[in-house]
Amino acid sequence: MLKRLLLFLAFIILNISGIKAQDYTGIKMGIKLPYTYNIAYYTRISDHWGSFIGAQATTFPFGSVSIGYMKMWGGNEKIAEILREPFTIGAGVDIGLHYYFGADNRRYYVSTAVEWMKLLKRDIKDIVIENAFGVDLDSYPEGPILKASSVKPLTLNSNYLNLGFIFGDRFLFPNIPAWEMSVELEISKTVFSHHFLFSDYRYITPVEKITSKELKKLMLVYGWFPSVNVFFFYKFD
Repeated sequence: MLKRLLLFLAFIILNISGIKAQDYTGIKMGIKLPYTYNIAYYTRISDHWGSFIGAQATTFPFGSVSIGYMKMWGGNEKIAEILREPFTIGAGVDIGLHYYFGADNRRYYVSTAVEWMKLLKRDIKDIVIENAFGVDLDSYPEGPILKASSVKPLTLNSNYLNLGFIFGDRFLFPNIPAWEMSVELEISKTVFSHHFLFSDYRYITPVEKITSKELKKLMLVYGWFPSVNVFFFYKFD
């Protein structure tokens, strides 16, 4: 369902982008501090509207920031720690619309964005899960392989979807008109997440279910992520 939604939004934006000439197209690249590196195909549809579709990635040095914010808003610290390793690296899609306003060459804009992130499947230490839920993972039955043959003793697979709300300010370069810069203030909110805990030599279904439930709750309630974004735009024509 999530993938279909993202594909549908991408289809709409790309088709809208075809309304205007190539003068309005270019590359948008930059950073959302302190979360992600971003690059996108951008189209200025009209004086008031623009759109983009691109890729985002999170990695060093941003890995622990999202966890820190969820803890700061009041999220359970032990449950948030489960996501520490997955948040060290991830990649996803960023799709959005700009609305430009202001008499100064439409300098200002507001935006909405759909941001989907797939975190890399990571190994989790048993102690992190045991501290979060007060369980003993060694007490669960082994199978279908022996512990000595295990290659995935405990892994977590996570992805999530944010909605972003943005206010931006454009800065033009009169001597190099092909380039412009923007600075944005953004607040993103997690509206969906999926988590799957897996062990290849233990049957831990009860722990997997509670882990998924509690991580979804954590991100839905406490997944508020403010950022300062800096982007450079290169216009193709």
